Amino acid sequence: PYRRQRQMCIRDRAMLENVILLFFSLLLLGSVFTGVPILAALFAGLLIFSGYARYQGFSLKEIVGMWAAGVKTIRNILMTFVIIGFLTGLWRAGGTIPTIVYYASGVIDPALIVLLTFVLNCLLSFLMGTSFGTAATMGLISMTIASTLGASKALVGGAVLSGIYFGDRCSPVSTSALLTADLTGTNLYDNIQRMMKSALVPFLLSLVFYGLMGGGEGTAETVSAVKHLFASHFDVSYAMLIPAASILVLAFFRVAVKKTLFVSVVLSFLCAYLYQGLSLPAILHVMFFGFTSPDPQLNAMLRGGGLLSMAGTTGIVMIGSCYSGIFNKTGLLRNIESVLLALTKRFFPFAGVFGAATISSLIGSNQTLAIIMTRDLSRKIMPDGKELALAIEDTAVVMSALVPWCIAGAVPLTFIGAPISSMLFAFYLYALPLWRLGKAALAERQDA
Repeated sequence: PYRRQRQMCIRDRAMLENVILLFFSLLLLGSVFTGVPILAALFAGLLIFSGYARYQGFSLKEIVGMWAAGVKTIRNILMTFVIIGFLTGLWRAGGTIPTIVYYASGVIDPALIVLLTFVLNCLLSFLMGTSFGTAATMGLISMTIASTLGASKALVGGAVLSGIYFGDRCSPVSTSALLTADLTGTNLYDNIQRMMKSALVPFLLSLVFYGLMGGGEGTAETVSAVKHLFASHFDVSYAMLIPAASILVLAFFRVAVKKTLFVSVVLSFLCAYLYQGLSLPAILHVMFFGFTSPDPQLNAMLRGGGLLSMAGTTGIVMIGSCYSGIFNKTGLLRNIESVLLALTKRFFPFAGVFGAATISSLIGSNQTLAIIMTRDLSRKIMPDGKELALAIEDTAVVMSALVPWCIAGAVPLTFIGAPISSMLFAFYLYALPLWRLGKAALAERQDA
């Protein structure tokens, strides 16, 4: 009787945990479809999960300790967010992004607009390390030019989505790459080397796919107009490329990430002051509140950046890390974790991580939470930190952008005015996790 009673308690607890997770998922879905800020939904989730911890008998002090334990794991990334906030504003005001766009736009061929859209967004996202920032600049320009040339908005939107997450995944200044390295206790630059190798075949296949899809018809007048717009508002000499080049050079020599970013901030500050003619108060305003321009067309392309732009991301990361602390202590995800462990035993470890990333992307509604939840669900599946970091980068980081209600994909598509159907043409985001899944399955069969 005691055993039966204990099993019933376990079943009841599992049922309660499933109900809580289902309710949280519906809460996130509701926030997406009703326009309620995602932070509000995440905060409500924090209260729900904390309530479950209280139901289990944990004191309020212990629950706050769970929050603190979670936040402690990402304290380094929070410091980096501050520097990245300054950098994204200064790269705009200092002319680095306008100069990159100015010279990149000159290579656009109408017949290859879709392929070039993918390549140019890959390059800029690798330099910027941000999907949203790239979508709001090169993505918007690519869509504007492609629309003028008669190319499919859905197809170009898919190329943009693929390109912006190429760099968001493996750039030395990517917050998702930094977060993954922090959560798994691994070295960022070692992770980037492994990511480049695992992405090679999917990247080449994406080049073939977008090359075969063709482009639009038209003239280069739009390109000239864009170049004229930037040249009339900024000094676009090669010196403006130095802040971006410094990122690549210092990353090559494996200088610490925060030091690398700080050097680029200083160089961008000097470009804004010496070449763009901005006053010190104006530069400080950009660093904290982002770049704006009185020119409507320029403002639509470049507005953003600054420390304030990182507030939402910081809030999401902090709340997500609090979830992590609660999940660890309460075992709220143990039911899902047990299913994934069974999946791993039936197949192979990467299949378990793939399943964890799928569930996390659907529940998390944003990339940051998907990364954190995938880490939490996969630590027993793949104990080795290096393998886990690569598996997360090849699944959760890109798969979260394929969920229609997830802000990882919906927000960039909104920036560029592309339909949600663009997700169907985000070839790289499908090719990468499926390639890894196929390789892992083949390796398991050979070992057997």
